[in-house]
Amino acid sequence: MATNKHAIIRYRVIDQCLRNLDGKWNWKSLAEACANQIESSTGDKISLSERTIKGDIQAMRNDERLGYFAPIEYDRKEKSYYYSDRRYSITEAPLNKSDSKELKRVISLLRQFTGFKHLEGIDNIIHKLELMVYESVGESKQIVQLEQSVSIPGQQWLDPLYEAIKMEYSITLRYQPFERKPYSTTVSPYLLKEYEGRWYLIAYSHDKGDFRTYGLERIKESRKSLAEFIHTSGFNPDEYYRDIIGITLLKNKKKQQVVFEVYGYLVPFLKTQAIHHSQKLISEDKQAAKYSLELIVNNELENLFLSYGEFIKVISPKPLANRLSKRLISAGKAYK
Repeated sequence: MATNKHAIIRYRVIDQCLRNLDGKWNWKSLAEACANQIESSTGDKISLSERTIKGDIQAMRNDERLGYFAPIEYDRKEKSYYYSDRRYSITEAPLNKSDSKELKRVISLLRQFTGFKHLEGIDNIIHKLELMVYESVGESKQIVQLEQSVSIPGQQWLDPLYEAIKMEYSITLRYQPFERKPYSTTVSPYLLKEYEGRWYLIAYSHDKGDFRTYGLERIKESRKSLAEFIHTSGFNPDEYYRDIIGITLLKNKKKQQVVFEVYGYLVPFLKTQAIHHSQKLISEDKQAAKYSLELIVNNELENLFLSYGEFIKVISPKPLANRLSKRLISAGKAYK
């Protein structure tokens, strides 16, 4: 079923034509009306075939995913299509202009979450909403733009990995870490996680006997394995990531108390945007604030601290403070 913008316009135009009792609507007149509206709305000049229009009519009549079940009949004498129920409309309850604008904004947000082709139900819901709020005057301007991009690296693996997790079957990956040769490994997949514009698979490695994290953009091949799925009763995504920032969970590492000071714009910023759920305020004045964290130190935490530049200073633990100091000095040398 086509759910693109042209199809949405065609369904709406056909509906409007068949509600016009004064007109005679054969496939040619419907095609002309649809083409005119598409050009007016999108600027695309197209010609529509008999097959396309009759396919649209058939979909409006019978397609369960569309859910219109439109009572479209054909008068052989008049050689025209019509609604047998004159009160019928695919929109049924027209929206007022205010409702239409609000729904358009919601649809604009939803459209940015269509990375999973597997979730066809969501796409059909969006399609129906678009059809309800479609107006011939053109597109409303974009007001909100989310960080997530439809071109996230490795996104082509989302559907097969999602299915493997859902159906609980093991898979064999051809995986190539950065600056290393590719290798094959069999895993039982448990979770897909997005972090800072990249997708990751958390899976139980049959070779290592433990959970590992795999970047989707580094997967070269994925196929179903004959090996049985390994169930681990203790895996809970929220608990698994509770004590870290990001996706790197270092084994045999314990939580530490991290104490740091912030200055300038970070003083009010961290009041509303905590670094971690364990963040606690120790002291504060107009110029600075001191916080503590209870978590496992990893690369993501270090990189986050470095991203705040001169507005943050780690006090303890000392090994972390020393590593950050060395990295900042090295970064400074790059600009000399």
